[in-house]
Amino acid sequence: MSPADAPATGPAGPERRRGTTHGRPPVRTAGQARAHLADLLGRLEGDFGRLLADAQLAVTELVVNAHRHGGGLTGFGARLDLERGCLVVDVEDGDERHPVGEPLDRRDPTAAGGRGWALVQILASTCHIDALPQGGKRIRVTFPLGRATAGRRSPSAGAET
Repeated sequence: MSPADAPATGPAGPERRRGTTHGRPPVRTAGQARAHLADLLGRLEGDFGRLLADAQLAVTELVVNAHRHGGGLTGFGARLDLERGCLVVDVEDGDERHPVGEPLDRRDPTAAGGRGWALVQILASTCHIDALPQGGKRIRVTFPLGRATAGRRSPSAGAET
């Protein structure tokens, strides 16, 4: 496994599971997660407005649902995988149950709620759910960076944060 593919709870240990993100305060809220993504994508040259909006909306859903349905956010990680050309985001919670939800075209348009997981699946290019050894789950979503990945503003743009 390459360092770019290492799980968010890998060698970084317990601090990583609590949401520590290399010098930044731990991510505990959807707003902090959105700010973290903006900072991370801001390290690259190019127009990432659409990618940032999509990733922030999906991550908002995942973090809010971790708090609402998963017993709380137990870990957050985001990194740029320049080899694969994608933004990788991990959201962990303490509940082993997987998100559920009908595709949006099958939902009653007048029903309140229940659209978050479907939105995440539409916005992200991949969605994977893995059980964690200590209990709970990790949801990993990826978003393609597109053609604007050629220039980096920071030499640490490919580093895991």
